[in-house]
Amino acid sequence: MIPTPLLHPIKNKYIAFLLRKAIHSTCPEQYFTQFMRKQDNPCGQATYVLTFDFDFEKDIDAFPVLLDMLKMHDIKAGFAVIGKFVEKYPDIHKRAVDEGHEIINHTYTHPDNPHWAPDRYFNKLSYAEQKEEVERAHEAIHKILGVECVGFRTPHYGNLHTESVYPILAELGYRYSSSTAACGYKGFGAPSLHSHGIIEIPTGCSLHFPLAIFDSWNMLRKKNPFLGDDQLFIEEFEATIKVIKEQNLFLTHYFDPYDIVENSKLEKILNTLSNLQISTKLYKDLLS
Repeated sequence: MIPTPLLHPIKNKYIAFLLRKAIHSTCPEQYFTQFMRKQDNPCGQATYVLTFDFDFEKDIDAFPVLLDMLKMHDIKAGFAVIGKFVEKYPDIHKRAVDEGHEIINHTYTHPDNPHWAPDRYFNKLSYAEQKEEVERAHEAIHKILGVECVGFRTPHYGNLHTESVYPILAELGYRYSSSTAACGYKGFGAPSLHSHGIIEIPTGCSLHFPLAIFDSWNMLRKKNPFLGDDQLFIEEFEATIKVIKEQNLFLTHYFDPYDIVENSKLEKILNTLSNLQISTKLYKDLLS
């Protein structure tokens, strides 16, 4: 019997771990398909949104290569950027804007970032401090790039994401957040209205790991990763996208630039999207 897809995360971490392990080892494909087919796909066809989080200097180092590859495949992506990086490296961020990519507010200092805020965590900041992080990033992005952000992503999201951010975003005129995991969110992987008029667009999982975010950290880099091999990572992505295509579903992922450009992972991902003729969009495209 396939477990009923979860609507909300399980708060007991040990129980959540056991459930995830059981599903991943017994019926992951069935669970993923059953879960995702419950979504209300806003696009009406198989659609994928590709995004990247620029958290570290090494992500900035990978920026030019990433932009070159996206341009080669004529694919636009969303970039969650830090205000301090926009100030420090304006030219490469301006290039991203000029080439049609979407800029997403990722706070001003990215609390828990080793460069500026190693001892701060977004979920432990006061409401005023959270608001300042979002506002200062918004101002830097607008002043330097001429972009009026409408979307936000909580640094490291997951457990660091808080409900208090939604009224902050609403006050600033934002339209969406992408700060939750599809495996535990009500939208079943698709955008849905959350609170204060803000749409939440959860980042997605994968066919054989439906209860884990599909990113390079979970799959390749953390202690005891789910995959631990670049080729297996690409195979998992390809298998997942094939289901998205066959079932006319919506899916979005985020990746770390420094990691995804290594060993041709990004090139293979882009080739998969092109070969399967998956419609690719930006988050802001979904709002209309």
